[in-house]
Amino acid sequence: MNEVPDTAQHYIECDTESCINFSVFYCNTCHQRICDQCKQRHLELNKEHDIVLYRRRKKKLPSEKCKIHPTEKLDIFCDVCQDPLCSTCFDQDHSDHGKSDLETIYNDILQRCQKEINDIWNNIPKAKDNIESMKNYVKNEIAKIRVSMQKRADELKMVVNSVLTDNNKKLDEIENSVLNHMGEQQKKTKDYTDYLEGMIVDYESKMSSIKPTELMTFHSDISLATLKMTSKSEPNLPNFTFGTLNKEEIAKQFGEIELDLSERFEPSSITKVKEVALQRPIIYHLSQLPPNKFWASDILGNLTQYDMEGNILKIISTNIGYIQGNHTVTTEGNLLYTDNDKNTVYRVSSDMSINKFFETGKWKAGAIYSSPVNGNILIVMEIKPIQKITKYSREGRKLQDIQWDDKGKTLYKSINYITENINGDICASDWKAGKVVVVTASGEYRFTYSGHHSQSQFRPFGICTDVLGNILVCNGYFTNNENCTSIHLLDLNGQCLSLLLTPKQCPPRPCALCIDKQHNLWVGTLNIRTVFVYKYLQNTNP
Repeated sequence: MNEVPDTAQHYIECDTESCINFSVFYCNTCHQRICDQCKQRHLELNKEHDIVLYRRRKKKLPSEKCKIHPTEKLDIFCDVCQDPLCSTCFDQDHSDHGKSDLETIYNDILQRCQKEINDIWNNIPKAKDNIESMKNYVKNEIAKIRVSMQKRADELKMVVNSVLTDNNKKLDEIENSVLNHMGEQQKKTKDYTDYLEGMIVDYESKMSSIKPTELMTFHSDISLATLKMTSKSEPNLPNFTFGTLNKEEIAKQFGEIELDLSERFEPSSITKVKEVALQRPIIYHLSQLPPNKFWASDILGNLTQYDMEGNILKIISTNIGYIQGNHTVTTEGNLLYTDNDKNTVYRVSSDMSINKFFETGKWKAGAIYSSPVNGNILIVMEIKPIQKITKYSREGRKLQDIQWDDKGKTLYKSINYITENINGDICASDWKAGKVVVVTASGEYRFTYSGHHSQSQFRPFGICTDVLGNILVCNGYFTNNENCTSIHLLDLNGQCLSLLLTPKQCPPRPCALCIDKQHNLWVGTLNIRTVFVYKYLQNTNP
């Protein structure tokens, strides 16, 4: 279905009597079509009337009778009760309430409905593209598993070949030992047969004249030699015993394909779960500490550990100021935070001991994120005006710099928050560029996201990802435009799925986002000492 542009207009005549000109304007007060010539005359007779371009006209309120007073029409909207009323109903039961013109309310709702319908039509192709993208993603991931399995099979073959080589070496040693022993026996046998051959030759030469005593001696020697020659020495040879080929054990060593059916989620309508009141102002960043704690930083640089009800458990006072996104929690439960004055990363263990983890040289360290997958540490580094992302191992060894795209242009202008997605993508919130910039785990550019079409400005701030690989990012910290205050929900490939929290739903000036172990979204704001917790994923398991 193609939407007709709102500028499209067919030939419509003026409603003024005996006028046959084209209608360009429309009176929202008396619902008449008016041409350009009749407009001024109409305003002279009706000074308070609201005349607009015809395509901006309001729809006339359809006539609807009051169920309580059937002779009267519904034409009033009660601002308190949010109900349409007739004038009698309002005078009798709602006179102390505020009221609005029902036709105005009716047209406002019509416009919002039309906007939502247009958004749905615009998002249908994106949803279809998203399915295709996810299908390609599934194929790519399955292909990666096939490659991994083939690599594992090759490794097992190498192990089998290594065992075969070791056994062949052992057989070579046994064979050499047996053959050496038999060589010694062969030499002894040759010496003895030479002696016997000499004895026989001597006997044959003396056959005609051998004396009786000599014959008796020779006969005795012959008998002894015959007995001795009949003895055999069997070599001691090895045996090869086949091991048991157990498919289950081999499969265990090879590895298994598993499909986690414990939890399956899909986006649903968002609902507020609770509000957590805090005792310290301005929440710049949040880091979850499973199972039931979290860290929050404020404008003074203090790092405060809370329980899930907002009670203070521990406080770390620092001089780091208001660096956004400057702390993260590792899989071991340690807190890492950056100090860009000292170009240092600090580690806080569970017993609250603070140690210098590693230094970042001449680069100032900003936002930080610890990967729950491999423990790698991502840090935003800056020497003004240059920014980059540096990847470190869990031990603090530098692995990689990410700074340029494939055309040699800088990827980043001013990153305040950074996170990692389930596919290894590195997602950075670049407020100055007005973009979310996403690269692969190896640092190759993937995509950027520049905001929703319904908003006049996009200055991304807090960012996180969820169990589905969706990217959540907040807008509105750097603008006083209420229309921009929102939480955006993107898919794995950067397509906007929705404004998860619209300007009407979102707390003012959001700046901190994180996801807890129950897959709830936590939102911290600049001006309110409250963290707002929302549920937006539905478990689809039966």
